[in-house]
Amino acid sequence: MQLTNKNPIAYFCAEFGFDSKLPIYAGGLGVLSGDTIKQAAEENLPFVGIGLLYRGYGVVQNVSDDGMQTESNYPFDPTTIGLEHVYKDEMPLFIKVHMTEVDVWVRCWKKTFSENVTLYLLDTETDQNLPNERSITSTLYSGTQESLLKQQIILGIGGVKLLTTLGIHPVVFHMNEGRPNFLHWQLIREMMDTHNIDYETAKKTAKEKTVYTNHTLVAAGNQEYSMDLLNIFSKYYADKMGITNETLLKDGIDKDPKMFSITKAALNTSCRANGVSKVHSDLSKKNWPEYNWTNITNGVHLGTWQENTIKNSENNLDELWRNHQNQKVALEAFVKEKTGYGYDPNTLVITWARRLAGYKRLDLVFQDIERLRSIFKNSKRPIQLLVSGKAHQGDTLGKQLLQKIIGYMKRELVGHALYIPNYNIEIAQMLVKGSDVWLNTPTPGQEASGTSGMKAISNGILNLTTAEGWAAEVDWNGIGWVLDNNNLPNDLYEKLEKEVAPLFYSRNENNIPVNWLEMMQKSIKLAENFSAARMLKEYREKLYLYGNTKI
Repeated sequence: MQLTNKNPIAYFCAEFGFDSKLPIYAGGLGVLSGDTIKQAAEENLPFVGIGLLYRGYGVVQNVSDDGMQTESNYPFDPTTIGLEHVYKDEMPLFIKVHMTEVDVWVRCWKKTFSENVTLYLLDTETDQNLPNERSITSTLYSGTQESLLKQQIILGIGGVKLLTTLGIHPVVFHMNEGRPNFLHWQLIREMMDTHNIDYETAKKTAKEKTVYTNHTLVAAGNQEYSMDLLNIFSKYYADKMGITNETLLKDGIDKDPKMFSITKAALNTSCRANGVSKVHSDLSKKNWPEYNWTNITNGVHLGTWQENTIKNSENNLDELWRNHQNQKVALEAFVKEKTGYGYDPNTLVITWARRLAGYKRLDLVFQDIERLRSIFKNSKRPIQLLVSGKAHQGDTLGKQLLQKIIGYMKRELVGHALYIPNYNIEIAQMLVKGSDVWLNTPTPGQEASGTSGMKAISNGILNLTTAEGWAAEVDWNGIGWVLDNNNLPNDLYEKLEKEVAPLFYSRNENNIPVNWLEMMQKSIKLAENFSAARMLKEYREKLYLYGNTKI
C-alpha cells in the first residue's frame, strides 16, 4: 500500500520531547520520539504521532539549600504553547474509551509539524469526566499501577479510535517502547467488525501491521502488572471480541503467569522488533531469541542539536576554534543565569548531563573526591565540571545521590563544579554546544543506546565514555576516549590528568589547540552516522519495509 496522508506510518509513544515548554517527556525516550517526528517532518514523510498530553504535575525540580530534590507542578495552557484542538464536523473531537465500569472521555489535541506530519495528544482533563478520570493523564510515569495502566489503555485504544474517527488508516503501527501495546486490542476489534472475520484472523492481520522498538532492558522500562488487575480492565474487550480473558491476555505472560508483561505483549503482537544499538540488539536477541529482531541504532535530529556555525566551520581550524569559543561564552552566561554562579569559559569544561538513575553511575565520578579536587584545581590545567539531570519523583536513592554530589560541589569542588537544575531540552541544547568534553559512565548492558553523546559530537564536543550503547559502535582512537568499565574511577582520573587536560591546554603560537581541534573535526564528521535521518531511513527499510517510498 502506498504511503499517503490517509495511510501513513503511525508512531505511538508514551512521551514526546520537542519543546521545553511542553512537559510531556521524561528523558531520552521522549527526546528520541521528538527527534523522530521532526525528521519525518523534514522529509515530509506521511507520519502521525500518537501520545498523551500530561498536565505538568510534578515536573518542576526544586533543590533545597542542602541539595535535596522535591517536585512541584507546572500548570500550562495548551493553546498558548502551540497546540490546537482536533475538530470533526466543525466540533471539537472527543473520543470515548471504556474503562471497567465507566466510559472515559478523551479530549484530542494536535501539533502540526508539516503538511504530512501531525502529532496527536490525548487528554482526559475534560468536563465530561469525574475528577478521578480527569486526572488519568495528569502525571507522567507516576502513580499507582492502576493509574499507569489506565494511561496505557488511553494511549493504545484511544489512539487507534482517534485515527479511525479521522479516517486515517495507517499502513504500519509502530510501538515505540511497550506502553502503547493495547492498541492491538482496538485494532483486532475494528478488523473483526469491519471485515466480519474471527478473532484469530484479525489478530494475525493486526500483528502483520505492527512493529515494535525496545528501548531498555532495565526493569523499570519493562513494566509488569498484576494479572488480577488486567483481568478487571480486559473483560469488556474480551467480551466484545467473543473470547475469554485468558485468550486475550496470554500474549503478556512471560515467566510468571500471575503477571502481565508489556514487553512480552508487545513482542507477541508485532511482526518485527528492533533494538537501538548493536549491543542492545544482541542482548535483546539473547533475552528473547524467538522473535524477529533487527538493529536500528538511535539517531538525533541534527537540525535541533547541531550549531550551524560549528558545522559550517569544521574544515577551518581557526574558525572552528573561534566559533567553539563563542559557544563556550554563551554557555557560561546561560549557566550563570540559571544558577547565579559563573566560571572562566577558557577553562576545560566537562559535562555530565542525563537522567539521574543508578545505572548511569554518576557516583563513581566522585569516588575519590580528594583526587578529583586536585585534578580540577590544578592551576596550570584547571577543569570546570557541569552536571545536570533529575531523579525520578519516586527515586529516593537518586535524590540522595544528587544531595551528596551537590555537597561535594559546595565543599571540596567549590569554584570548579556546578549543578544546573531542571534539566530540559533547552539546557541540553546549550550544554551539547558549549562544553568541551561529554562524560558518559553507564553500567555495561544497561544503557540501551544513549543519544546525548551523539548530540555532543555533532558540535565537536569530545566524548569521554564507556563503550556502551551507541558508543560501542565507534572506534574512538583519535576521536575521544574510552573508559575502563571495570576500573572506571581510577581510569577517569588517569585520563583527565595525563591525556584530556594536557591535550586541551597544549597550544600553538596562536594559542590554538591544534590536536584537540583535529579531534573535534573527526567528531563532527562522525555525527552523520548517528543522525535521525539515517535512523528513519533504516526504520523505513528494515522495520516498516517501505524503502524510500514517497507520496
